[in-house]
Amino acid sequence: MLSTKLLQLNFSLGRRMFQSSCQSRGHLILRLKPHRHLSPVTIRRAVSPLGGVSSVRYSSSGKYDKSYKQFDPRAFMEMRCPGTEFETVDKRIQSQWKLTKLHDFYKDFHMEWDTANAKFLEFAAGPYLHTLISAAPHVGEIYHSDYLPACRDEVLMWMRKDPNAYNWDPYFKYVVNTLEGQDGEDAVLKRQEVLRSKFKGSLYLDMKSDNMLPDHNGKFDVIFSGYCIEYLSSSLEEYKTFIKKVYSLLNPNGYFVMLASMGATEYYVDDLIYPCYPLRINEVLTTLEEIGFTTWFSEIVRIKREEGIEYPSDQVWNSCYVAQKS
Repeated sequence: MLSTKLLQLNFSLGRRMFQSSCQSRGHLILRLKPHRHLSPVTIRRAVSPLGGVSSVRYSSSGKYDKSYKQFDPRAFMEMRCPGTEFETVDKRIQSQWKLTKLHDFYKDFHMEWDTANAKFLEFAAGPYLHTLISAAPHVGEIYHSDYLPACRDEVLMWMRKDPNAYNWDPYFKYVVNTLEGQDGEDAVLKRQEVLRSKFKGSLYLDMKSDNMLPDHNGKFDVIFSGYCIEYLSSSLEEYKTFIKKVYSLLNPNGYFVMLASMGATEYYVDDLIYPCYPLRINEVLTTLEEIGFTTWFSEIVRIKREEGIEYPSDQVWNSCYVAQKS
């Protein structure tokens, strides 16, 4: 029998409380920098839970596709975010934690910017759309970005109500009905239309170019990146370069929200393998500080799977960061 428990996490952030809850099994949680009304804790004192841990392989067989030329967005989404199987245990845990972190961020930080005029960017989003759901009520313009045309096309299909678009309904229902407490299908449909009305485009993004977003000249008030930058980095130096580029895209005092894997060296889609730089939390926090961010919140969580649920390793952790451009 699979056991579940509700973890209630409270993080004091000055005049309000960053409060999150996620239903999960066997979470081990490390929290850093909880107090916004105090000066941020010195990065050098942060403890790395992955110190000394060997890097982890997600797949023992297959072939590498480092250029992403064979990347299949639909296969990726069906594996990571099943459109009709959100309630399966292994997918639910990961998705609910991710969506809860984003919901909590907007709930507790949206007063920091002008909602009507704020510009939001999801940086190197892949084919994902569910990570935009919580942003929709709290910003004025929403931009998606990715390098691959196929990933951008997946998002555009949903925006134009193409009947072949991916089914994100379970994720809208979880955010709107469960996290926000709004009842009924009408609330879900309204959120979908709000997102479509504020969506301004899916931008071509080349992280290795000096001109990353050739089709957009402005800066952003909020940037989100989820499980992306470490997977496109071959080294710590390249990871730092990409974080610097995110910093350059933000307006003064803009916010950067990042979800990242700690300790993974690769992931797979079918029989294709995609490499990843095995981050440690001290590397993330030090990088953010060196570049000029003030980190207001960070959390690292190990989601342990029960016996019988396939999972590559207990040493792969999920992490969340909220940082502000100084």
